[in-house]
Amino acid sequence: MDDETRREYTVNGFLFGSKEDVELAEQELSTVKYIDGKIQGRNSDTIMSVYQGAIDRKMFRTPVGYAYMHDLQKKMASMGVRTESIPGIPLYQVYNSNLDEELTPRRTFTVPKRKKKSAIIRMNRNLIIVNVILVFLIIALFAISLNGSNPTILNYKNAIENEYASWEQELKERENAVRAKERELDIQYEQNTE
Repeated sequence: MDDETRREYTVNGFLFGSKEDVELAEQELSTVKYIDGKIQGRNSDTIMSVYQGAIDRKMFRTPVGYAYMHDLQKKMASMGVRTESIPGIPLYQVYNSNLDEELTPRRTFTVPKRKKKSAIIRMNRNLIIVNVILVFLIIALFAISLNGSNPTILNYKNAIENEYASWEQELKERENAVRAKERELDIQYEQNTE
């Protein structure tokens, strides 16, 4: 590799083997500069949250990013944070190429799930259960109102028509009874014709 190519493939002191790796490292270097500018003069809690966020988002995958993460570890340790409480930097590749054939190298690293997600899942499950119960209650209310004897907005027309029909039937029966009684008593009413 000539000096020109060597300079093109070097980022922040690291010599990379491909142009794609160089581009990724340059992106990480700009991210490092941005983050470093934002956390200048901040307390250890802020730096720890940035550090944990970088791990959670798998922000860094090249030695440039790993070196910055290591610098953040040193910075937090110098600020009094116990080294045991600082999470390790996850490496998302295998470095030992002499593995036994039976072993399969682990290509990805999975970050343990946080308790916040389980709380969200539990809350979503509870909301679903409450919604199902409310749907059943609404269906039951409609069934009761359709089958009930009291008039509601859903069946008031039929209820009123039935009530008037029963009144009309009752009046006809009474009128027939009165006319039958009149014939029996031979009473005739004179109608006023004016």
